[in-house]
Amino acid sequence: MCFSSAVGATVPFDDRTGANMLDDIESLLSSLTLDEKISLIAGKSQWRTADIERLGIPSLKLGFRSHIDVRWTFWSAGEIFGEGVPAAFLPSGVSLGATWDKDLLFEIAELLADECKTKSASVLLAPTICIHRHPLGGRNFESFSEDPYLTGKLATSYVRGLQSRGVGATPKHFVGKSNDQETKRFKYNAHIATRALREIYLLPFQMVVRDANPWCMMTAYNKVNGHYCDTSKELLIDIARTEWGWQGVFTSDWGGTTSSVASINNGLDLEMPGPPVRRSKELLEQPLREGLIDLTRVDESAGRILRLLKKAGRFLDPRDDPELCDNTPEKRDLLCRAASAGIVMLKNEAGALPLKPSDNIKRLAVVGPNADRVVAGGGGSSYIKAPYWTSVSDSVKKMFGSTTTEILSATGAKVNRYLPVCKVAQNPDTGRPGAAIDWFQGQDFINPPVATTHTDDLYYMSFGTVPPEIDSAAANWSFRVRATLRPLTSGRHAISLASIGPARLYLDGACVAQQSGSFAEKGSLFFTYGSEEEVIYIDMTEGHNYDICIDYCSHDRQTQPHLRDLLDPMEDQFQGIRLGFEEFDTKDRPAEAAHLASQCEAAIVVVGRDKEWETEGQDILSFELPGEQVRLIREVAAVCKRTIVLVQAGTPIEMASWIDSVQAVLYTWYQGQELGNAAAGVLCGQFNPSGRLPVTFPQRIEDCPAFSSFPGEQNETYYSEGLFVGYRWWDLLSIQPLFPLGFGLSYNKFEISPGDISAKSLEQASQIWLTVHVRNTGGNDMPGRETVVAWFSQCSPKRLLRPKKQICGFSKSRPLLPNEQEEVKIEIDFHAFGMYDTERAAWVIDAEAEFEVLVGTTSSNAAPAWRLKASQAMEWR
Repeated sequence: MCFSSAVGATVPFDDRTGANMLDDIESLLSSLTLDEKISLIAGKSQWRTADIERLGIPSLKLGFRSHIDVRWTFWSAGEIFGEGVPAAFLPSGVSLGATWDKDLLFEIAELLADECKTKSASVLLAPTICIHRHPLGGRNFESFSEDPYLTGKLATSYVRGLQSRGVGATPKHFVGKSNDQETKRFKYNAHIATRALREIYLLPFQMVVRDANPWCMMTAYNKVNGHYCDTSKELLIDIARTEWGWQGVFTSDWGGTTSSVASINNGLDLEMPGPPVRRSKELLEQPLREGLIDLTRVDESAGRILRLLKKAGRFLDPRDDPELCDNTPEKRDLLCRAASAGIVMLKNEAGALPLKPSDNIKRLAVVGPNADRVVAGGGGSSYIKAPYWTSVSDSVKKMFGSTTTEILSATGAKVNRYLPVCKVAQNPDTGRPGAAIDWFQGQDFINPPVATTHTDDLYYMSFGTVPPEIDSAAANWSFRVRATLRPLTSGRHAISLASIGPARLYLDGACVAQQSGSFAEKGSLFFTYGSEEEVIYIDMTEGHNYDICIDYCSHDRQTQPHLRDLLDPMEDQFQGIRLGFEEFDTKDRPAEAAHLASQCEAAIVVVGRDKEWETEGQDILSFELPGEQVRLIREVAAVCKRTIVLVQAGTPIEMASWIDSVQAVLYTWYQGQELGNAAAGVLCGQFNPSGRLPVTFPQRIEDCPAFSSFPGEQNETYYSEGLFVGYRWWDLLSIQPLFPLGFGLSYNKFEISPGDISAKSLEQASQIWLTVHVRNTGGNDMPGRETVVAWFSQCSPKRLLRPKKQICGFSKSRPLLPNEQEEVKIEIDFHAFGMYDTERAAWVIDAEAEFEVLVGTTSSNAAPAWRLKASQAMEWR
């Protein structure tokens, strides 16, 4: 059956002007057959929408991830993780949140738009604006904050900056638990009370829609209150379309379309990726014949796709230029400035910082597992291939390069969650680092390979990617990884194999490890689609060449139809192997680092997590630092008084047990490719730290609002904390956190005092301006910046429970020299004072409601400054 309506007149595309279709999307829509409309509302390939050659309708390329992720090597219909043209690796979302700088977010988004254009991408699948609900959320590092207002304001600047350069934004994930929790992310049902849903989780999206009008939004994988987000009429149509009036494109998360009929009828415009799974001709044939699909919805969604193509300029210029790496000095400077602006100084006693190269330090220890390594970001789909990398150790050495300071280094602790990915292997055909991959049709490895490729990384993972010589539709193929391994030492070394499908590891022709690829044996690697690693120990000799061979077959989830209903989204597309290798080592690393530090005047201890511990697909296992890092900190601090700890992580970690033993702490988050330069710049006084915490740091994990309900049980999670997320919980229970939201030190001291308020009466559609006097009182001769936060507290709320205080505005001073002062202006929109009334199904401010407006720098030091009174009852949706 061909599900088409009468074919309209052909309107050919004029590739010089596109004049036949630019002015009249409705006319173009009426020219489409039903077949063609259906094709438009599902992806054509991994990153592209469908094109319709008959009418000259071009496709559109989307860029994945919070950075820019259209740089993977493409073969037939997929991509290889970690290959392709490099692209700018930005600071993580939480680090950008720590800047509290709307102007900087606008600049960063402009850079991202330019990066998209170098990859011919018209839409970026960002920003991530989920709420930090619990410190163990595996992808918290991608989002800005625990506070919905701060998140919404920063996201608004981000979207405006991106779209000012003609590239569409896609705020995600709409809405609920997706990204505030990774455990069972495809299956969990988030039970969220209406007020919490509206005032916490939907609010950032509502703010962005109202103030920036994003071209697209992405739905979440999970259910909210019993309905998958991609099929929720309440979320997609009733709220976003009807209440907010938004007319952009709703796209699914990749593989996140859960229904053929309901997703179309309830407002999901685009299934991604392609080729379609839920919107294939085969699946839609019967529902269309039976009249189960609302054709009005099909027209609406197809029309939105056409309007998106028009906004992106695709009708005028449908060409895709070759991908480029645009690594300019200006971009590098902006990335370093953004990274340094997010670094938060949590402690600085006895002038431990800055460590100025001019101070004639004789010996400096730079130790810790993250000192020499590049720990640019958390794991999963947000990790990309940058044009260059920096490390803390290398950048500190450059800072002291012109001095006589001797810098001593040591690893200090092992923190690998798995055996490290093998780095001492070469492609036997070329001698390049990495391995050769021979591709076979069938799974018996008898016939010659039909293609040979190269991989740089022996954590090799691809998504639906096979060379064009392979018949991927048959799902009956295999590949052989070949490498030469040359150990650097002799001893009983560890080697490991993990895979997604069936795999065997051979060493010099002997099978030493294997993985079955069985569905029941999935582990934590490969987005939780693969096995755990199998580790074996083998006596090996320094400098000897060992032949490595891994035979891999397409896994049973691809070839056995009875397993398909059990698959997570896209699971049947992933394939990959991971070869781990670690040489024999009996060193007491903390003791070794402490011995070095005892000979030094100062010690920098670089600790934290990495992309194995903090990653998409799973939540963080522990609040504590992994491995022996706490022991490392304590032992170094015991022998070196001037110990500075630098923490790389995307969420709070346990610090109460060791922070009193050190003189200084910098929280650097994940800073992308400029991590080393930014951290060294702050450590050595090139940059004055101005980052402020966008999340509350608890003393204990038990103090957190979602402690009793995270991550939930039996695919159900209850948001029992309701409105009291983050600092609101600590306010409610009068618990003292380790560090409050907004906390951060500078190399200067600041005084703030309230100035003027532009109105004493709160009116609908009004804006109020506050002024706050900020003065740099000294402490260092370099200029510094302070962030001022405005809060409100409703005086004696009569009808509905409200948090003790909420953020209603914030602003950052310009760089101020000692004794310099600025009158900082804060704009407050009347919407910030609203609460959601479930009985009226509307946002309201009650008549005569009184509000106290407070100012401060943290949630703990906010002080009353002014009073406001609502002149009349207000209501909006």
